[in-house]
Amino acid sequence: MAENRDVLIYSKRSEGGVRFVSRLLNELGRRPVLVSDEPEDVHRGHCAAHIVVDWETASLEELVAAVGAAGVEPTAVVNFVDPLLSWQVRTARHYGLAGGEKGREVLLSKARVRAAMADRGLSSLAFATGTVTSLDTDAVTSYPVIVKPDQDSGASRLVRRAENPAELVSCLKELAAASGPETDVIVEEYIDGIEFSVDGPVLDSRFHPLFEVEKTGHDNRRHHDAGLLISPPVSARVRSAVGELSERVRALCSSLGLGDSWLHVEGRVRADGTCELVEINPRPGGRSYRDATLRACGVDSINMSVRMALGERLDGVLAGATTGTELLAMLPFEADRVGTLASATSVEELMRIPGVVDGYLFERFRVVTMDRENFFAEALIAADSIADLYKIAEQVRSAFTFTFE
Repeated sequence: MAENRDVLIYSKRSEGGVRFVSRLLNELGRRPVLVSDEPEDVHRGHCAAHIVVDWETASLEELVAAVGAAGVEPTAVVNFVDPLLSWQVRTARHYGLAGGEKGREVLLSKARVRAAMADRGLSSLAFATGTVTSLDTDAVTSYPVIVKPDQDSGASRLVRRAENPAELVSCLKELAAASGPETDVIVEEYIDGIEFSVDGPVLDSRFHPLFEVEKTGHDNRRHHDAGLLISPPVSARVRSAVGELSERVRALCSSLGLGDSWLHVEGRVRADGTCELVEINPRPGGRSYRDATLRACGVDSINMSVRMALGERLDGVLAGATTGTELLAMLPFEADRVGTLASATSVEELMRIPGVVDGYLFERFRVVTMDRENFFAEALIAADSIADLYKIAEQVRSAFTFTFE
């Protein structure tokens, strides 16, 4: 009997990097099987088989039955879509595959991560949790606070800031209207400071920070990324905070017994140098993070994540990681209205600007809500100095035009 090679790729709303992952799996001698909620999924032709599952209403038993009916025998589950992380963990556990360890469930909930950090003395941030209709607002005694869904809040979906109790009540009503009265939320102390991110693998329950980014701008109204995302960090207090938070995340991973995987960690550092975790995402950073990590460290975060899901041992990857002196910056562009992208300056044209080394543009990008980040294009810039990064970024801004209809 031939060796089983089936690998499930989870997708929702056509997201999940299906085409790249399926190509990689084919190169590795595996058989990619798409599992998505779209019967006419645009990516189905890039996989050997396609299984349709209604992620909102189906049970794990129904998914397993659909997999069996398709004659598929999973050897791994690959997923880069935040709302499907729970499905990934439960499916992996059901089939006894990599990624199904019990401790990973903690990472599926922001409240559980906060509680785990607090229990281990790794965080002192005040927070409260509950559903949008049952949360005890009297338990929130210090403002301002950030209000967001406990799960499925990727791309800053439905993130709100409340300055006082009345605004908190209003935010909870807004979230109830948008997501339903039973939506779990977390209300946490606002961290006033500079935001940063750290990407790297977890190997043998130990977090290894590889790619560090300082976010030099922030949309304080919508709580979205804005401005340049620079690597390595330019501020001394950000560099120090990266090291401190990485140690705390390492301690958390060890205590949870996490299996091999990749983490995208976000934090903030205050003016006094103290830092706190914003959130942990159990997958690689999106947008241009993969290309930037590959250029800066020589490590392909997506390739490594897929191979870890396949159960491969990749200890040698870290030994081959590089640390260059080149400065990198990601300059994202976000939609300014609901609609479909009708025209935009091409990546090829942007790369004619000296210093622009890569980028992406999602053609026909469709925006259905402004209650999440809607980044549809990005330029990756390389330079020898911070001043040059900003100079090139201004040239890109001047050259890049777009319209939504």
